Amino acid sequence: MEDAIAIRPIYIEQNQGLGNALRVALDNCKYELVARMDSDDVSQPYRFQKQLDFLRANPYVDMVGGNITEFIGEEVNIIGQRQVPETDAEIKQYMKKRCAFNHMAVLYKKSMVSKAGGYKDWFWNEDYYLWIRMMLSGAVFANIQDNIVNVRVGKEMSARRGGMRYFKSEAALQKFMVENKLIGYVQYIYNNAIRFAGEVLVPNSLRTKLFRFTRKRVDPNILEVENDKALREQISQNREEYPSFSVAMSVYGKDNPEWFDRAMDSLMNQTVRPNEIVLVVDGPIPDSIQSVIDKYSLMSKPGGGIPHSYKT
Repeated sequence: MEDAIAIRPIYIEQNQGLGNALRVALDNCKYELVARMDSDDVSQPYRFQKQLDFLRANPYVDMVGGNITEFIGEEVNIIGQRQVPETDAEIKQYMKKRCAFNHMAVLYKKSMVSKAGGYKDWFWNEDYYLWIRMMLSGAVFANIQDNIVNVRVGKEMSARRGGMRYFKSEAALQKFMVENKLIGYVQYIYNNAIRFAGEVLVPNSLRTKLFRFTRKRVDPNILEVENDKALREQISQNREEYPSFSVAMSVYGKDNPEWFDRAMDSLMNQTVRPNEIVLVVDGPIPDSIQSVIDKYSLMSKPGGGIPHSYKT
């Protein structure tokens, strides 16, 4: 029988945002290696195996991410791919212009995240802000060139990544990089000009088209190869060969329960399964979300599914 995963829900009374939720999650992760996952995306079944294999071959790396595919509606309706730079040098150069990681696809060393100060609130840019601080702390980065997460997108994503508030958040990050001598003033002005044009001046409909333009077109049948049944048959066969690791995830009241269920299912059906999923419930949730948590808690290791509240 395959090893059970400890599902550890942590309840926060009032919604305080993703940055705080992930800070709470990391505070409660038992293991040095922690993977990120969002509540509406789908991890490919070989995701953790590939990332852990990479870290075993490159133990000096502090964080490894990967490429993602993006879909609308059905998971097979792939509309594009976000490729990210591969090596530490390429990533750090790219970081001076844009975020070089897909947040929902990273696996990192908890100690290095803590060394950089951990997650902090930063409107829609908690991850980019953390990666910059990790870079300043001497972290070594990498991205494997596999599609390891299938990400749910839609028109609302482009709308969220626009407007004056979003631009101010990104401009403040650019200022932070100038102050820490990661970029010069010419790069600062150029970066902000591009962002102001794309996030403030253009309407949402055009921003959606521009957003799609930045993605690579892919074969719509790509998942038929990547979801090979043989991979699923490998689940946990070689678990003892891999280090223990946690998954940090958050869910809140407006999440779609069916999407959340599918995200959890994709974590349970990995060729190398996590030892625990630390699930931060960020504020009040409806019964439909709670029922998904209860479903997976019943599959949990003894004691793993015992919920508790977190005071902030």
